Amino acid sequence: MKEILAALIQKKTTIKEEQLNEILACFKPVSVTKNELLLEKDETADRIFFINKGCLRLYYSNSDHSISTRFMAFENTFLTSIVSFISREPSPEYIEAVENSELLVISYHDFFHLRKTIPEWDKMYIYILEYGLTVITSKLSSLLTQNAAERYRNLLKNNPELIQRLSNANLAAYLNISPETLSRIKSQI
Repeated sequence: MKEILAALIQKKTTIKEEQLNEILACFKPVSVTKNELLLEKDETADRIFFINKGCLRLYYSNSDHSISTRFMAFENTFLTSIVSFISREPSPEYIEAVENSELLVISYHDFFHLRKTIPEWDKMYIYILEYGLTVITSKLSSLLTQNAAERYRNLLKNNPELIQRLSNANLAAYLNISPETLSRIKSQI
């Protein structure tokens, strides 16, 4: 179950086999079911999830009970509430399984223990941070510069798996539009 993660670590670092085994031992396999919450608002994020199979979403629930999805994470992707994970402050967001999922989970303690004992592990930390930054920047850019139809077309072109795998409600929340607007856009395209 850890082969995909091992290959990613080897691609992004020059970690030796013995160190790789030590790292992989810190990741615990976890199976979660659709709609299972892995992080609730106001909890401190104390785990990073690597998705072997399935889909997780990172979202906000607003005071009017509307939902804004910040990120949808599929296979071969890391996910956590990164600001909470780093700052040790309560998270303003939730993490939920969108599908039944097979995850590899590392705790905050183990993650930072690896940073202290295996300096090369910092390359994975930088990779996770850079990936998160590019995703957030790209999403913010699309929200600020594109209308709803343009965001949908862009998603259709660049991430068709999101449209195929997500419910209309989750897709609308990801695009930051109402389900009704999404239906209208789909009927016009």
